[in-house]
Amino acid sequence: MLKTKTCTISEKQFTITDEDMAFYKKMGVPEPTLCPEERQRRRTAFRNFRSLYRRKCDATEKMMVSMYHQEQKFPVYENEHWWSDAWDSMDYGIEIEPGKSFFDQYHALAQTVPRFAIYNLNCENCRYSNFAWMSKDCYLVFGCVRDENCINGHIVWDSKNCVDNLYLSRSEWCSECVDCIDGYDLHFSTECSGCIESYFLHDCRSCQNCFGCVGLKHKQYYFLNEKLTKEAYEEKINSLKPFSRKTLEMGRDWLEKQKKTSAIFPTLFGVQAEDCDGNHVYESKNCKKAFDVKTSEDSSYLYTAFNQIDCRDISFTGGRAEHCLDCLTLHDCMECRFTHGTFASNNMDYCEFCYECSDCFGCNGLRKKQFCILNKQYSETEYRPLKSQLETQMRKDKEWGEFFPIHHSPFAYNEAIAQEYQPLSSEEVKAFNLKWREPEDGAMYEGKKVVVSDTIDAVPDEIIGQVLKCEASGKSYRVVKEELDFYRRVGLPLPRLCPDERHQQRMKLRNPRELFDRKCS
Repeated sequence: MLKTKTCTISEKQFTITDEDMAFYKKMGVPEPTLCPEERQRRRTAFRNFRSLYRRKCDATEKMMVSMYHQEQKFPVYENEHWWSDAWDSMDYGIEIEPGKSFFDQYHALAQTVPRFAIYNLNCENCRYSNFAWMSKDCYLVFGCVRDENCINGHIVWDSKNCVDNLYLSRSEWCSECVDCIDGYDLHFSTECSGCIESYFLHDCRSCQNCFGCVGLKHKQYYFLNEKLTKEAYEEKINSLKPFSRKTLEMGRDWLEKQKKTSAIFPTLFGVQAEDCDGNHVYESKNCKKAFDVKTSEDSSYLYTAFNQIDCRDISFTGGRAEHCLDCLTLHDCMECRFTHGTFASNNMDYCEFCYECSDCFGCNGLRKKQFCILNKQYSETEYRPLKSQLETQMRKDKEWGEFFPIHHSPFAYNEAIAQEYQPLSSEEVKAFNLKWREPEDGAMYEGKKVVVSDTIDAVPDEIIGQVLKCEASGKSYRVVKEELDFYRRVGLPLPRLCPDERHQQRMKLRNPRELFDRKCS
């Protein structure tokens, strides 16, 4: 049985299933007032992936890279200082003010508690990678989980020596791949699994030594979907080397044409997705409205999520979570509601950036704490009735059951990851009374133009450190030594577009996170 409601923002109708109703009852929250898309937008407005700034640490005054613009009011600390014992987040605690909006009280607290400059945990030499975890020697990888020697990527997990990828997992020596897993020496490919030493593939499984192919399974030595002998295939490939920019453009154009004319599309891309709907679902069971999801069960409204069990409305989680609702960026958590950026914690409500905590409400930046409200310590006998009183007041104010208000986000809408997946124009953003940040002039190219050669063998070592101009946006960018070494090894020309422009082009190759009713062809 389905219940139909109208979203209070978009005014679109959306449905709530019996399973959803049972989950909300179990979690002690009312039915949502927003459709899944608006709930996702509200959460992801609180996450900034790619917008990085130089600013001083408010504690040590050292220059650092930060995801927070220097105009932010709250203090921002370099990561080493934030994790040190030099300060205590409990010093910022505030008393509960009965009758006053909880969201206003929490926002006042959040504007005083220091935040770390960049989301970078248990990493080595990943200074310019945001939302990085357990990674080593990675540069400009955003959503970098258990990676090594990776450069310029978005949601790259468990991979090594990969450059310029979008949603890549368990892969090595890959470039310009979108939604690929278990690849090795794979380039300019989409929706592939287990493919090796290949170029320009789409929807191929366990293929090796293939060029320009669509929809193949367990094949080797195919060129433009035609079977060749090993000798004929190698002769074809060697005739194209060193790969030129023109060859790559022809390969891209051919592949996109095949997607539109001859490719057969499944209802969703994924592997071992049992009783699931959405897209890009892997090794999961009974997941509904699931997009970019791995190893999850009995969950709904998941967006870039890993190892979620019995959860609803979860965005960008790289680790296990159970019985959690309307959360952003959790790892190893249970029974969390409306919580953001929290690790190894249980029974957390309306908390941000808390680690190894339990039974906390409206807290920010805590470590190893229990029974806290608005960063103040209480005994268990004090905590539970106070929490109940807050819930009652929030229900009265129609705040309980809602994620933090979108206008409380510290980021402009176009700084946040929301703009990547649910883009709005500057006029639309301002019409919603949200923030929009114009790009800074310093990002534009100034100086002598450096021409990037058509083939990698013509690129001199001196290009490292030189300022290059993006052919599309005019922004300046550089090539680092590891990037040049990668392109020399795989025999591909250096890109003439800046990392942001290359990322945007890859994003355009993906479907929106929507489902459509249609007949099977």
